[in-house]
Order: sequence, then structure tokens, then C-alpha cells
Amino acid sequence: MKFLHAADLHLDRSFEGLTKVPEDFQQQLTAANQKMLQNIVDTAIDQAVDFILLAGDTFHQNRPTLKTQRYFFQEMARLTEAQIPVFMNFGNHDFYQADRYWFAFPENIQLFADEQVETKQLVTKAGEQIAITSFSYQHPTIEAAMIEGFPVKGAVDFHIGMYHGGQMPYAPVQLSELLTKGYDYWALGHIHVPQVLTEEPYVVYPGTPQGHTQKEVNLAGVTLVESLGNRLVCRTLSVEAIRWEKRRISLAGLRQPREIFSLVRKLSTELPTLLHLEFSETEGIGDEFAYQLASGELLEALQEEVDSGIFLWQVTLAGAPVTRPYLAVEKNLIDQLIATYQEPDVFSDLLSELEQNPQLHRLMDQAFKATTIEGLKEKMAQSYQFRREADVD
Repeated sequence: MKFLHAADLHLDRSFEGLTKVPEDFQQQLTAANQKMLQNIVDTAIDQAVDFILLAGDTFHQNRPTLKTQRYFFQEMARLTEAQIPVFMNFGNHDFYQADRYWFAFPENIQLFADEQVETKQLVTKAGEQIAITSFSYQHPTIEAAMIEGFPVKGAVDFHIGMYHGGQMPYAPVQLSELLTKGYDYWALGHIHVPQVLTEEPYVVYPGTPQGHTQKEVNLAGVTLVESLGNRLVCRTLSVEAIRWEKRRISLAGLRQPREIFSLVRKLSTELPTLLHLEFSETEGIGDEFAYQLASGELLEALQEEVDSGIFLWQVTLAGAPVTRPYLAVEKNLIDQLIATYQEPDVFSDLLSELEQNPQLHRLMDQAFKATTIEGLKEKMAQSYQFRREADVD
């Protein structure tokens, strides 16, 4: 048995926090999600897998654009030709509503379409009997303990659980509850950072295969799982189309700012890259460098020097002292805004990504909330200057 486990593709999601993107690079951003999906299908075909698991949030919203639907089903057709079935559930972002899909799901896609746990069967070409148990979201949240509906492993060679969520209100479950089922592999989704919770059996969040924000770096990609006798082994395969990256360049020994251009021209990447460039040891090149950096002109000038496969979205100075920005508002307004986050629903929504992590959820009690709010107040006071009564805008 050999299969691919992928989750959180978020196919219709845009790349966040970017401005003034060159036209040629913007074209690569526009095509990145489709290219990532192509890479997944290519990998499945090259590896001759028996099946693919898509563990939720394949789409970023529950009404995928028609363009996204079209290229998704085109790629699924390639898997049909290769006789590779797909087992797919829906998560909290792409919760399933059948009338939103204008194209028919091909026969090779086995859908878990209901908020009811069900088990599907598969026999591999080698004759191995596989059971796959899962459920889907039909609403943005599921507060029920879905794990209670999962049966224990039956008379099959391998039993796989596919589960999107982890913490309230996203199908809450504890790791210990997963382990009671006796399954051979748990294919998880919902957490964008790759995590292996246990190895016996494997309980895996593969993470999102394509980063869409600066936080989504060091991605694992998709997980390739293969049986060796009755034992499973896993490895990760990169499928991203565009990479977020941060690099530091030392300017030690430079005496003229113009020498920076030759350093930047040497930058190379394997993939189209959204690059955050950080300069260190800049003491020898004068104040003009700091001025051009702060004005934003240096970033624009360096963008003209780099390869077309690189977009410099940020240029900063390592270890630079930070001058507190000025906010033209009264400090009591900030206090009022912070008070808003003390509301239970608002606070929970703000930290929803952390609460989804089974290992962190138990730490996020009332004391954690109070400490977080106080830390936010202190951070605001340290980070900004506020308008005084004598100030004018």
C-alpha cells in the first residue's frame, strides 16, 4: 500500500500582505494554486500511489470560484486516467453544500459529504484490504465529539482515520481518543504547520502544502505513506509552487552603498520566491543607506536588480533599534479596543488557530486570557506613541 496524504490546500486563497508586485511575478502568484495542485497530481502519478487522501479545506471557501472548480476537476480527471482514487472530506472553510459545485465529481473521488461518520472500503492492486473512516463539515463549525462515531479497527489489513479539526468548535478530539480506535494511520487536517503527533501509529498533520502568508514557511508539503509488511513509513514531498523565504546578507567590508547591488544580483532560488531580505553589519556604509532603506526607495531599487523569479516584499535591517511609531489617537481609545478582546467570543475567535492545536488547547484557560490581555496592554504602551491633548494632527 502506498498513498498520499494532503490537507489544507486552500485553492482559492490569495497571497496576503503584498503590494507593488511586478506584473510578471503577479502572473506566477495567480497561477500558484493551480500549479501546486498539478504538482500533487504529478507526484501521485510518479509515485504510483494506490490512492490520495484530501483531509479537508481543499478550497478556501465553501463557494469555490468556477475557475477553481474547473481546474480542480481537470486535475481529478488526470487521476481518473491513472486509476488513482481520491478520498475527500470537507473542512470548516469549504464545508460541503452540493449545489455550490457546477461540475460533477468523477467516479474516482469518494466523497465524505455528511456530518455523519462513515467508512469506505478499498482493495489495492496488491490485494490489501483498506478501510477509510471520516466525516465532513456541512457548517463552518462542528461542536460534537465526532470521534465517538468512529468504529474500532475491523478485519482489514489497514484502517485509516481521516479527521479535520481538533479543538472546539472544530470537531474537538484528544489524541488519546484517536489512539483507542486501533487505526494504523490518522490523516489529520486543519493545522497549517506540519506536525507528527505520534509515530506508533502515525498521527499526522501534513500542514498546508502552499504558503499564502509570511507565517507559512518551512512547509513539509504532502506526506507519502508506504507499507513495509505490517509497518508504515512516512516521508514528506514538497509540492509548493511559490516559496516564502527570509535571508540575511552581511554588508561587512562594504564601503559604498552601491556595492549592495552586486550582492543582490547573486541571489538565486529554485522556485519563485517571496523574499524578505535582512541586512546585517551595515556600520561601514554610512547614513545614506539607512535613509534609503527607511524611505522604501532601496527596496524598489533592489527589486530591479534581482532575478525575475524573486519578489522582494520586504527589506529590513537586522538588530536596528525601533522608534515607536506615532498613532494619532488618544490612548484611552486603545484601552477601549483592548477591552473588546476581553469578550469571550472575540478572544476565542482571535486565538482560534492556537486553540486548534491539541497540545496547546488545555493551556488556554482563564489565567492565560488574563495574562495575554495584560501583555497586549504593555506591548501597545512600549510599541507606540499616542496623541496628547496638546498634539495636533
